[in-house]
Amino acid sequence: MRMFSTRGAPRVPIGLVPTAQGWVMAQVSLDGKGEALPLHCQMTSDVPAQVRQAGATVVLALPDEHFFFDTLSLPSTVAAEDIEFQLALLWADRLPWPLEDCAWDWLLLSDNAGEATWSCCAVLKSMVQRWQDWAQQTGCSLLALEPAQQALDREARWPCPSADSEDSTAARLAWGLSLRTADGRAGFNLLPHRALRAAQARQRGWRQLGVCLASLVVLLGSGEAVLQPLEAQAEATAAAQSQARMAQEKQVQDGRRQAALWAGLQAQAEARALQQGQRSAPLDWILRSVPPAEAGLQWHSVQWQPDRLTWVGLAASELLFNQWRLGLGEASVVQRWEPVRWSSPSSPGSQGAWLFELRLTPPGP
Repeated sequence: MRMFSTRGAPRVPIGLVPTAQGWVMAQVSLDGKGEALPLHCQMTSDVPAQVRQAGATVVLALPDEHFFFDTLSLPSTVAAEDIEFQLALLWADRLPWPLEDCAWDWLLLSDNAGEATWSCCAVLKSMVQRWQDWAQQTGCSLLALEPAQQALDREARWPCPSADSEDSTAARLAWGLSLRTADGRAGFNLLPHRALRAAQARQRGWRQLGVCLASLVVLLGSGEAVLQPLEAQAEATAAAQSQARMAQEKQVQDGRRQAALWAGLQAQAEARALQQGQRSAPLDWILRSVPPAEAGLQWHSVQWQPDRLTWVGLAASELLFNQWRLGLGEASVVQRWEPVRWSSPSSPGSQGAWLFELRLTPPGP
């Protein structure tokens, strides 16, 4: 990985990408003609010192599989202060998660023939909060959290002048993240930068209620039947509730299956430790180290020995794996990391993944 000399004061944020080997950092500087020049580009095993400096601003990305994307349409006559409220009404019916559990953002795609088309992007708030907590602990300012593909598209428009074919995807991603403020195109930012004042939200709510009441009065006054629309709305609500219950039941079943696997593993390891007369690793530490299935990690086997644990499984992406590994601390060592193809019963064909083997050393007594 190259290291560039400092050229003037930084005018753009730091693009930071966690990997299985450590951290990849990129930071650019703009010359007087608006051209992007390398300021820093390096790979370190620990968080770079530039990130820990006072006033450092950082841009991070999450894998695209964490996000839900869709396009929504609104009349062009919708006032600017009502766009979020109107999009939320449509967005809530399409999201795979409850709207209140999501961080989301929107961008205008087109505005033609009286109709505005909006691109929307959502992610679970828990994922955003995890990196906000990390930034607070590190001492840096988190400027934006965006989809990885958005940063790679930006890197394609602003390629590094010193780039070569050996540059990894992580290096290109870090370069694209650092260019966020330099690029003139708008982009998704899943941090709460669009928070509205409560008074504005209440005002929009009362206005919507007034419109609904006025429409109801007009329908009743003209003698038109309103039972059929109400019945159709009730059927749609019942269908949505049924889908939500089915999703919740599936989640409970998955949780029970993981709990059964964990119980069997725990019993087997305790029996082995008692048979050998050796001290077992702390159970609370082992429980915290279990790869979370909801984060895209699937563990296939584990070797439980008194002085170490060795997890073997599949990771959907390098970023997902590294987020879990960094949470385990310095006691984790990657022993195997290979690209593989695997098939899922829920989706046709094969998908790319990473086969990992991770060794953990329990804390001392």
